[in-house]
Amino acid sequence: MQVLSPYGKDVLVELKNVYGFDSVETTTDFIIRHVQQHYQFREVSVEMLHVAYGLVVKLKADSEIYYLKFASRSMHNNPDQLFPWLQYARKQRIPLPEIISTINGSWYLSPLTNVESDYEVVYLMREVPGKPIQQTGELLLRQYAETMAQLHRVGVEYPHPVLGSNATWSGKWANRHELSNSLSKRPFISQNLVSEAIQVIEETGACILPQTIVHGDFRFCHVFFQDGNLSGFVDVDQSTQGERFIDLCYGLASGSTPEGGSLLTFAQLQSTLSIYHQCLPLSEAEQSMLRGAFAYAFLETLDDLSQSGGTEQDVGTTQTLLQAILKVSDKELLGCV
Repeated sequence: MQVLSPYGKDVLVELKNVYGFDSVETTTDFIIRHVQQHYQFREVSVEMLHVAYGLVVKLKADSEIYYLKFASRSMHNNPDQLFPWLQYARKQRIPLPEIISTINGSWYLSPLTNVESDYEVVYLMREVPGKPIQQTGELLLRQYAETMAQLHRVGVEYPHPVLGSNATWSGKWANRHELSNSLSKRPFISQNLVSEAIQVIEETGACILPQTIVHGDFRFCHVFFQDGNLSGFVDVDQSTQGERFIDLCYGLASGSTPEGGSLLTFAQLQSTLSIYHQCLPLSEAEQSMLRGAFAYAFLETLDDLSQSGGTEQDVGTTQTLLQAILKVSDKELLGCV
């Protein structure tokens, strides 16, 4: 069995303080009993523990692969809104993972009783085949942009609220000084670049934008491909009502791993953004704040890289892409000039 901690968390401390488990063995025993009791699988084994922001457990249950996730309630105050949305989106051919209901029909349970934990939304999903994108190519990036646009189009049409964490530009903008302070004295990060990006964010100002339902963390590491085709998304429990730049800008700023630097070149970012815009056009208001939104997304990406032990090369790659974005206009970003 593998035990992974991509953000450098102390696994035993995390299991004890967040989930109330005394050891890896206690954790796996609890998980096996939980799955057997609530999903009626007979043969269950734990293949992997992934300790990050939330606990993800890879299982083999009756010869098939599933993932059990302990998700944050603070990221989604009303899971009863989340899971019907995921079911609806799957029916609209959005490649989301299949959520497996319990024997009593529940989408999730809150089984932790030994500790007061925020990570108490526990659900089971079928494995999404494939792996995150490793090398960029026009076809793969086109699928990425088109599928994101499809998700957002379905989100606009969905008639019910899905209220999770704040996914708005005004919320991000209000947090700009805290983000700037967090980046001060971070290794490898150019403070001049941070200041330039913050200035662009300031000039963009706070505004209210059209909303849809967003994935919430549409980074490349959460989008899987198999045999050259997009096979699905993971980490879907952050889905919420929000503004689509959350997915678009953070996704295009990201790397193929959580701790990796930006994956795209500037030309690839422009092209992917343009494809998205062709599929689901950005409004004039959205276009006018693209540089500010990208500036914020890249600064948060740099902050995440620093906290997760990103290398100097990872930070440098991300800063180079941010510098290129800050040099052009909103229209040039979309390739409209």
